[in-house]
Order: sequence, then C-alpha cells, then structure tokens
Amino acid sequence: MKASTYPIKFDPASGRAHVTISGEIVPEKIGNTYIAVSINSTWLKGDMSILWQLEEATFPATFEFSHILEATRTAKNYIKPGKSAIVVERSLAMQEKVAGFYKSIAATSTARNVAIFYAEQEAITWLDT
Repeated sequence: MKASTYPIKFDPASGRAHVTISGEIVPEKIGNTYIAVSINSTWLKGDMSILWQLEEATFPATFEFSHILEATRTAKNYIKPGKSAIVVERSLAMQEKVAGFYKSIAATSTARNVAIFYAEQEAITWLDT
C-alpha cells in the first residue's frame, strides 16, 4: 500500500495553495491540510484560493462519506472565503463523487466557491478569474 501524502506548495505571487493528494484519501487528512493552508501567512495575504489535485488519489475499502462530514466539522472554524478547484481523473467516478460531496458541503455551509475540473490548466484559469 502506498503511503498517503498531501504536500502543500504556496505560490509566492498569488498566495495560492496547491495540494497534490497521492495515496489513500483520508478525510481527516484533508481537513488537517485545509487547516494548515488556512493559517499560512502567504495564503492569508493572497487570493485565498486552493488547487486540490486528486488524480493520484485512491480510496480505502473502508471509505465512508460520513467521515467527510466529521472532518468538515473539525475544519469548519478555519474555513475562509475564496475559491477551491478540485482536479479529478475523468475515468475515476469515485473521485468525482467525493469532490462533488465537498462542493455540496461548501455550497451549503461555507463562503467558499468550489468547482470540479478534469484538467489542471482549466482549474487554474477558473481560479485566476
């Protein structure tokens, strides 16, 4: 089993966070990664956008959508307005379903605008507008 990694890079010009998830998707790690982004001074001084890339992500057999809700409750105090783009692999329906679930949560519970894309450049173009 490949270890899960969630490295974060910050663009010094825009402040944008770029998170590339590889290995298993773990909602608690996504929540903790968001918290790490949201307290970063470069991000806070920038456009507060995040590019999430899930193309290399996999799902454990024990994955439950309810775990996303639990992790979201933890991160809720750190959620800031802004945009988040989620890039998924077109051929992996589960990635799109999970991204859609996060988009739905953002639309009903936060001031973040979330969109789902199949290509990184399309996501960046949307974040830049």
